[in-house]
Amino acid sequence: MWSELFSALKAMDFKQVNKILGGLDVLTLLKNPWVIAIMVIICIVLVIRRGEKALVTFLSIPALAVLFQKTIQGAHVTELELSAQKLLIFIGGFLVIAAVNVYFHFVR
Repeated sequence: MWSELFSALKAMDFKQVNKILGGLDVLTLLKNPWVIAIMVIICIVLVIRRGEKALVTFLSIPALAVLFQKTIQGAHVTELELSAQKLLIFIGGFLVIAAVNVYFHFVR
């Protein structure tokens, strides 16, 4: 999978990249023990170095990926027919994640 993704990126074939990433299950990827171990190590390093801003940003990326997969990616995106409930859940979740990032980066 990774070799296909890198070859599509080198060829700048974004339709192929979209197809590869569309077939990727983020929840399965986040349950991979290697991914969990790497994320834990990065989080520990960021806590030790007192990088709260970087830690919040680092944890926001998988949160956005899971939010996207649970709401938008489940629907047929090519048809652009999303239910209002799923779209509102996505927008609300995005606003919460963005508000936490804004608080840690600018307010605090």
